[in-house]
Amino acid sequence: MRRSLATCTIALALGAPAVARAEDVSAADKLFEEANALASAGRYAEACPKLAESQRIEPAVGTQFNLADCEEHVGRTATAFALFNEVARIARAAGKFERERVAKERAASLAPRLANVRLVVHAPAPGLEVMLDGALVPREKWETPFPIDPGRHRVTASAPARTTWESTTEAVPAETVEVTVPELVDPTPRPRVEERAPSSSQRTIAIAVAGAAVAGIAVGAIAGAMSLSARSRAEESCPAATYAFRCPTVDGTDQWNSATTAGNVSTVGFVIGGVALAGAAVLWFTAPSRAAAGGRAAGPSVRAGASATGLRLEGTF
Repeated sequence: MRRSLATCTIALALGAPAVARAEDVSAADKLFEEANALASAGRYAEACPKLAESQRIEPAVGTQFNLADCEEHVGRTATAFALFNEVARIARAAGKFERERVAKERAASLAPRLANVRLVVHAPAPGLEVMLDGALVPREKWETPFPIDPGRHRVTASAPARTTWESTTEAVPAETVEVTVPELVDPTPRPRVEERAPSSSQRTIAIAVAGAAVAGIAVGAIAGAMSLSARSRAEESCPAATYAFRCPTVDGTDQWNSATTAGNVSTVGFVIGGVALAGAAVLWFTAPSRAAAGGRAAGPSVRAGASATGLRLEGTF
């Protein structure tokens, strides 16, 4: 018997509550004996529940030691490891140093074979709780590997106003498995942002610049016509082929000067008008549109430039 007869005798002397206590002790002893018989026959899977129930009814360090041994035999090494360490703690407090030594040795022999899990929690939400097989994992154990029994385990994470996350993992002896708990999703619908029509200010500016471009080109055209007219009169008064632009008359010199000035004004007008027209095209084709706001990746592009030989305007649409 795992309890002494004196315990039963004292219990009987204390009345009805003590009688109930004696019955509990008797039930615990019976379960203990049945479990020992099953374990002796190698039927540890049947023995462990009986030892656990006996320990629940009437806790005893001897029962706990046998339960730890049983759990080791069925492969629940982390459970056995914790039970042996607890037996060592209780035995030391009770002055049973030999039992403490044996329990510590059994725990030490299990340590290299333990399966471990490490919980990596990203962006923990307020009130986050992480559960392992339905048992709450204290926050201080997050990020630090701790032993678990080999096999498949279920990990869940939940928090107020968040969608519960769940996953499974497989623990392997002598290895550490890492489980990453992601940031939990807030299921609350977000306010819908209405699409606004793109601003037309850029295209308005493009139209204004285009108007300036037309004016510049017009100035260039008018000045060009004036330059041609003045050159024609200058050729009549003082042909360039004869005098090589060194006209001996005042009137001829004035005509050539007028032609040159008008020609310069024409060139400047065309250049300014061409550059302004290119700028207007760039502003127009790069202005935001509904298609662009909806996520279109590519849009039209325009490149413009000027050189001594003329204007260049390139684009993709």
